[in-house]
Amino acid sequence: MQVKRRIVDIMANIDNQELENLLLTEEEERELTQQISMERIKNRAMDLIQEEETMMFKNRKAKKYKASIVIAAAMIMILSTTAFASQYMDSLKQFFGQSASIAEDERSPIQGTDTASGVTMNVEEGVYVGNSGYLVVSFMKEDGTPFPVGASIPGLELKTEHDVSYMVGQQLLDDNKKLVGVFEIDAMDDLDGLKARITADRIASADNTQAVEGPWDVQFTIAPGKQREQSLNMAIDKGEEALSLSTISVSSIGVAIEGKRTDGELDKLPEYTPEVKVIAADGSELMLHVSSTSTTKSGFQWLYNLDSKNNLVFLGDVDIKSISIDGNVTELK
Repeated sequence: MQVKRRIVDIMANIDNQELENLLLTEEEERELTQQISMERIKNRAMDLIQEEETMMFKNRKAKKYKASIVIAAAMIMILSTTAFASQYMDSLKQFFGQSASIAEDERSPIQGTDTASGVTMNVEEGVYVGNSGYLVVSFMKEDGTPFPVGASIPGLELKTEHDVSYMVGQQLLDDNKKLVGVFEIDAMDDLDGLKARITADRIASADNTQAVEGPWDVQFTIAPGKQREQSLNMAIDKGEEALSLSTISVSSIGVAIEGKRTDGELDKLPEYTPEVKVIAADGSELMLHVSSTSTTKSGFQWLYNLDSKNNLVFLGDVDIKSISIDGNVTELK
């Protein structure tokens, strides 16, 4: 609230013509919001303020779970009035909690919208690791009023051109003014370039007495952000199961390890899961537990992103140096 008051004070002193010159077209907003970080803008604005004042699953097993102060202030006010502002409220962090740290260069903005019955659906962004990831979609009323308590979307679905398994969770946030859905996906093949669409039928109250009718439909192409990927050449032999690991991928949402069976049982997912630790640059270690084993085009993928209590672990704040798999350490480049 303090930040908001200070920005309003500054905006009151901006000449109307000066502000008008700063307004953006919708296309400029769209291009700008692909790269801009609201958190950095707000932090920079406040720094300058202070300076001024002082001087269902398929093929898957899972355990679930400013150049100037004026421009900076104006940018915050302008963006906060657009459909793109919801991205900078960080729906993922709202959904999963404050521990959900995601590196900015790993986020993949989508910002595809569709409006029906006064409600806008925004497919905000994706975050990925290996052949897995999260897709974030939000629903908000154009008039800013809240949804009924317990509102949800019975038919919130993801459709893709190739085989993808997913789960979807929903939460009401911001005093019931935003309904967020998060898809957790596992794909058979590389996600890059995958054509997808998210659809929703209606938003219904918990007792089904109130509803907002859709439909909503947004099509987009997945383009994963940055992640660290490295080749492996590691064999695991555990009695009845023989495995060969080929690739390790690391991002803020976990560690994905891809491999194949070398025991002839190519149509079966392995029961065995190795011990995986994340080793930070300061020498500290973090044990991760597997959340899913999924089928890929070349074999299987383990996704490690849980702690010992099956809580999701996010790695955006960890300076990762290497990964240990059953004691075999792989240095990350």
